[in-house]
Amino acid sequence: MTLVAAAAALLFGLVPAAELSAAAASSVRPPACRLHGAELGSTLWTRARLPEVVRSCRILARGYARLPTQPAEALALAEAAEAAPENAGAARLLRGRALFRLARVPEAWALLAPFLDDKAAPLDDAQALFDIARTALAASKLEAAERAYRLLVPRAALLDSRQTERIALIEAASLALARGPAGVDEALGYLETARAMPLAGERDLLLGLTALALDRSGRSEQARARAREADGPWDLEGEMTPAERARVAEAAFAPSGEVTASPASIGPARIMLVDGELHAAIAMLAMGRDEALRRAHWRAFLGSTAGQGAWAEHARKALGKKVGAR
Repeated sequence: MTLVAAAAALLFGLVPAAELSAAAASSVRPPACRLHGAELGSTLWTRARLPEVVRSCRILARGYARLPTQPAEALALAEAAEAAPENAGAARLLRGRALFRLARVPEAWALLAPFLDDKAAPLDDAQALFDIARTALAASKLEAAERAYRLLVPRAALLDSRQTERIALIEAASLALARGPAGVDEALGYLETARAMPLAGERDLLLGLTALALDRSGRSEQARARAREADGPWDLEGEMTPAERARVAEAAFAPSGEVTASPASIGPARIMLVDGELHAAIAMLAMGRDEALRRAHWRAFLGSTAGQGAWAEHARKALGKKVGAR
């Protein structure tokens, strides 16, 4: 975790070193856990409160250390840490992040939304911002999610790994692209940065989203060239959720080919995209490879959240033309 651990360690030596380093990577240290020296007992009130505050800092450090792998335990520790008013904000942040990892999205968003409020103190912790952004996306609060990712992207290098940084860029690109034509260049910038990272994985997804962005901006030949670089749409099909699979099946087998518009719930996953954008990326990679699959995914897109937005007409035009194999 983050600085909560540093406080507990440096001031009081209350938690093991392994927990402290985990905490140092994940959260914001509350002011009450930052005090040292004479500040700790400068008044009768602070001396009376000190044992409770120290206990709360210790609990927070442990909670943040357990957050990545034991969110249920982190949640219990967050609830215990809220007993000290001085640390209530950090405890709520921890509680919301734990709830998100437990797929309790509405509860998590209720706790995390205030951290994006204009009147709230700026939150600089990259890992916390990433969780807040993803919670907003999962809760279908797309404007709030986009704001959170914009705060996160300049800090993305401070995330826990380069792989996480690339995932954050892909997710930010998905949001920018779903916004409409005004977001295309921003999305392409994120995707190009992500593609430049010498890491394994996500290649076909990056190519699919890049081809999609180029096609939506009218650069269809460049889009085709990018799509041809991919191995095909089939690996991306393996990334679909059960709800997305059901949409594609409906699109493939319904007599009319129309899909009932029903936004799919988005929960914590390795990569989270705006609902519908995976269908569109798969459709782009299916060009010239599998016409039935291409059309099924465009129909599925039209039944998604993104398919009800700025790119509905683009999808309908894609459905209106037949793309043969090459």
